[in-house]
Amino acid sequence: KNHRNGIKKTRRPKKMSMQGMNCKFVRNQAFAKRGMNCTPEEKETRLAAQKEAQKKMEEKKVVERADRLKELQEAAAAPKTKKEACALSAVEASVGLGSGRGA
Repeated sequence: KNHRNGIKKTRRPKKMSMQGMNCKFVRNQAFAKRGMNCTPEEKETRLAAQKEAQKKMEEKKVVERADRLKELQEAAAAPKTKKEACALSAVEASVGLGSGRGA
């Protein structure tokens, strides 16, 4: 008789229950969701600021990479052991500025 109307799976809730969750997390999540709501003008300004920050990070990364490469080249001028020379060439190859050997 159980199969007369079919055995149905239980309905899953549309939203997960917040009961038992860390109340500090739940509260912060609600504020974060409200903070995401903005007008199209605000969205454009946020995107512009985000792109500007991304450019600064990229420039900083390029400068740091150049400084690191300069340090590596200074260290490569007189490698103390064969092991250090191999490690240095591997790092240069990963950066993409190797001496042309083994590439």
